[in-house]
Amino acid sequence: MKIYNIQNGKEFFEKIAACEGTVELVNEKGERLQLTQGHAVPSALPMTYFEGAIREMELFFQNQNDCSRILHYLMNKRHLAA
Repeated sequence: MKIYNIQNGKEFFEKIAACEGTVELVNEKGERLQLTQGHAVPSALPMTYFEGAIREMELFFQNQNDCSRILHYLMNKRHLAA
């Protein structure tokens, strides 16, 4: 899922941290950085590096329900590619 123009990175990564399955950030080379580990203790990495605005990112969700929840959040905030 490609995401654009996140103004509140902290709020966004709080939503990501609440995901039940693994969520990965896909970089420009196609490599994946694990943001959550699919359990109650999320990685601290997103909160450390992405507290401000985020221009563009691509995420991979292993749990379809997590993807649906984030999609709903993003649709309300209008951060998805057209």
